[in-house]
Amino acid sequence: MKKFYKIFLTFLFLIGGTMVFANRRGIENFELKTLDGKEYTLPKGKKVYLKAWASWCPICLSSLEELDSFIKEEDRIEIVTVVFPGKSGEMSKEEFKKWYSSLGYKNIKVLVDEKGELLKKARIRAFPTSIFIDETGEIKGVVPGQLPKEQILKIMGVDSQKKEEIVKKEDNVPVTSKNEGQKIEEIYLAGGCFWGVEAYMERIYGVVDAVSGYANGKTENPRYEDVVYRDTGHAETVKVTYDSNKISLSTLLEYYFRIVDPTSLNKQGNDRGTQYRTGIYYIKAEDEKVVTQALENLQKKYDKKVVIENKPLENFYLAEEYHQDYLKKNPNGYCHIDLNKANDIIVDASKYKKLSDKELREKLSEKEYRITQLNDTERAFDNEYWNFFEPGIYVDITTGEPLFSSKDKYNSMCGWPSFTKPIKKLTYHRDQSHGMERTEVKSPEADSHLGHVFTDGPVDQGGLRYCINSAALRFIPYDQLEQSGYGEYKKIFE
Repeated sequence: MKKFYKIFLTFLFLIGGTMVFANRRGIENFELKTLDGKEYTLPKGKKVYLKAWASWCPICLSSLEELDSFIKEEDRIEIVTVVFPGKSGEMSKEEFKKWYSSLGYKNIKVLVDEKGELLKKARIRAFPTSIFIDETGEIKGVVPGQLPKEQILKIMGVDSQKKEEIVKKEDNVPVTSKNEGQKIEEIYLAGGCFWGVEAYMERIYGVVDAVSGYANGKTENPRYEDVVYRDTGHAETVKVTYDSNKISLSTLLEYYFRIVDPTSLNKQGNDRGTQYRTGIYYIKAEDEKVVTQALENLQKKYDKKVVIENKPLENFYLAEEYHQDYLKKNPNGYCHIDLNKANDIIVDASKYKKLSDKELREKLSEKEYRITQLNDTERAFDNEYWNFFEPGIYVDITTGEPLFSSKDKYNSMCGWPSFTKPIKKLTYHRDQSHGMERTEVKSPEADSHLGHVFTDGPVDQGGLRYCINSAALRFIPYDQLEQSGYGEYKKIFE
């Protein structure tokens, strides 16, 4: 992942991320003012943490919320920030002031260095950069990169209680839900930059939560700089919490496979390194079989070897706060995947098994059986849905398998329900009956006869017309999708 500032910080962190000392100069010698133009005066006898940042820096922006909370909670040191209007790509003071006021942060004090004196004397080469000032007002050191608050306090000699959320291998206890009807499970997915994977997973129906972290490494409590520069062995990983009553693990993995290159070793998108490897890490022994089967099925689609790791979770550490929900905070931030792929619904075929002939005869009316099993056709203009356009989806009458959406239904004037496309790919057969050349369409799992597809549909919508028998369909109204077990299909109408 090009996390932007990494380009600027590579050299500095390769030498250990140590403090770069500026020329010994008191901060009072620099002309710093508030956004309102007031002179800034250092508090006497108090240590000061000064954070240099820029409005164009995505890491800076994503950490503002955390910084605002940090300032509110911490009163042992003075915490302020500084920007450089008209310098290093920053907007003008007035533009910045107007833009920043719209963000709504109540606790962050922003100073401006319009002359760029501090920028030069502190040798600021990247954003964000931390500047540490002692009780006398003297700059003691400068550290480039995003620092966690625990490290800031440590450098400043202030005690902190560091708390980490850690999931270890031995913590193999299924998560239970307080919400009735939910069955909450966890899986850990590594797929390159965790910003995009997290945002993508949160869009999938049935996913309760997704958080970014570092998994299966060889050190404890790693930070981003450690993972990138210090060979900790961790992979950028997203902890996915999901309701298995709404989405199965196998279906969830199908969504995951859509956004990774499974044959690329230690590389996804523009990101290179072992921290960007692909992997599926499980905490339940029974999940191993599901993962193994999913990877075997995936391998059949590729000539090259699939290199996605299939391992139990050994450890997981939450990533820094500025990484969490990064793309929500920074909609235009870097992402190596197409988030819109989450909108393409994957139909879980395992839910819709073909019925036996006996089951079909017991379930269907004579007309429904004749049409779906004997390839009959109902009369034009004399069927349930030919002139019906309420919002909802149409499913296979025999198994409930989703087939068509009302969003794709149109009035073709042919006397049967007509659609421009199906929800998922159907099965197609050459039909030369009745002295005609036609293409029959059937439901993939139930193998029910539905109707035919023709090439005289709306050109601006693909040019196809799926001419379908009403008796082969069951309609699920939009406002009943959730309670009927089709909640994921509501996104079609959003």
